[in-house]
Amino acid sequence: MAWTTAALASQFGREGFSGNPDINRGAICTSCHTPGPALPNVSVIAPAVVDANSRSLITVSVSGGPGATAGVAISTSNHRGELLPLGTDLVLAGDELVHRMPRPFTGGPLFFQFWWTAPPWNGNVTFYVAVNSTNGNLDLLGDGVRATQHVVGVRNGVPPPEEPPPPPPAARLDRFASGLARPVVIKSAGDERLFVVEQVGRIRIVEPDGTVRPTSFLDIRDRVFFGFNEMGLLGLAFPDYYALKGHFFVYYTMRVPGSRARSRVSRFSVSEDPSRADPSSEVVLLEFEQTNVNHNGGDIHFGPDGYLYIASGDGGGGGDPFDDAQDPHSLLGKILRIDADGGGDPPDCDISDGKSAYGIPRNNAYDDGPGGEGCDEIWASGLRNPWRTSFDRETGDFWIADVGQNVIEEINFVPARSPAGLNFGWRCYEGDNPFNLLGCSDGYEFPIHVELHAAGDCSITGGHVYRGLEEPDFQGRYFYSDFCNSAIRTITREDDDFVVHEVIPAGAIARPVAFGEDVNGELYVASLGGVIYRVRQNSGALAVTSIVDTASAPDVPGTSPLLLVSALALGGVTAIRWVASRSSRR
Repeated sequence: MAWTTAALASQFGREGFSGNPDINRGAICTSCHTPGPALPNVSVIAPAVVDANSRSLITVSVSGGPGATAGVAISTSNHRGELLPLGTDLVLAGDELVHRMPRPFTGGPLFFQFWWTAPPWNGNVTFYVAVNSTNGNLDLLGDGVRATQHVVGVRNGVPPPEEPPPPPPAARLDRFASGLARPVVIKSAGDERLFVVEQVGRIRIVEPDGTVRPTSFLDIRDRVFFGFNEMGLLGLAFPDYYALKGHFFVYYTMRVPGSRARSRVSRFSVSEDPSRADPSSEVVLLEFEQTNVNHNGGDIHFGPDGYLYIASGDGGGGGDPFDDAQDPHSLLGKILRIDADGGGDPPDCDISDGKSAYGIPRNNAYDDGPGGEGCDEIWASGLRNPWRTSFDRETGDFWIADVGQNVIEEINFVPARSPAGLNFGWRCYEGDNPFNLLGCSDGYEFPIHVELHAAGDCSITGGHVYRGLEEPDFQGRYFYSDFCNSAIRTITREDDDFVVHEVIPAGAIARPVAFGEDVNGELYVASLGGVIYRVRQNSGALAVTSIVDTASAPDVPGTSPLLLVSALALGGVTAIRWVASRSSRR
């Protein structure tokens, strides 16, 4: 899931979190860290005045906070002057200096040093510095974060040039609803309302005007296990016949006394009041055991074929230690497909009470009845923690965003009517980069796009292909974001290429965890902090996108060749972005 990236979450600095208002709208690392830990002390040791074009040694001092390790992000106003690492502690990421690895405290303050060459222009330059002091657990939960600024005057130079206005973003986020508790799913039941899943175990209704109804549509906190950050009520799906039968389906984690936590898929029914479901109407369909507390997946959707698709994580623990994602006898790390109405073959790997209320469609990955070669519920394998999936409502194509281990976030694309049995490669590959090849073979389906942790991403949040009517510039674009790098990005398919560009800079939303569609296909995105935004276009802001070149791409070890994506904005200003994008199989 998005906010507890296991082991090495603090590895590599996060681009865009120095507190500079020109970068990520001034965000600092609190946008991807849970507040609460003690805050560190930070100071900048630098001259007050320097000569133009001179070079100065600048030191950032960090002390206090949880005090196990510390990292830093540094930038300057208007990107003035040249930042240069001193030694190997820091590395340039875009326009910022960030830590290469979190450094351990050794009884006193930590010092990060770097060179700065002043610009040729007179005036004041502001240094923006954000630091995080961690508890050493290498997750996002135990970090104290603080930012500061330091102003240096530049003299004996020339007058500063006029700064050109930045190109307008292609899209914006309009605040739609608020007051929700950890919203993680947004769904439509075929009418004008939105149904929002709160991770703690409730489903709330948001009216078309953004009003959140005070009473829950469904409250099953008495049976949902939300003892850890990645558990809880995680999935919701309405079938096409919801208006006729009033049945809907959920995915949640639960605890059985004396055993490990389980994932459960159940059916519920609405009551005579269309705004209230009956919590006593639960019919359990499927249960399977988790091996750890993280990587639960949980997204569920009815596909174009009418079957229920269930995204399950690999059970957690880091590196898939039990090889569940590749194990045909485990339901973990998979896309499952079942007949929620009970048709087809009998269940295979359910561990509920033996009264499974679902069937197995023909032509799943394994189709040999109970027992046999593999679990018949499996449709596809080799996923780490799919967070989130969606079907293109126009084409039926299937999109799967899968959270990476410590280097790569990935997006997988499955064309409509693809056969079952695809294997997306985890734990053999993280994205298209070898991870642990012990016992691995070939035939893996590789992502069509990856995002790198070194560029600021840490946990991808998948979205939807826009098919609404009110934002024509969005038509056919797949939207996604990331829990740490909250820029909203899109993918479009042009001939045989997948083209990526950023439509909303990072900072417009904090901790994006879910996208959703309303009945008309209009697009929304949820912040874990409790706010739902509607995604709107800024007309004409992005006119053309194209893949320009691969020959001059920078070399990033362990990744596919990079593509240079060019976006022609208003006024002829061209912005470029390097992405790793690949459609291949091994």
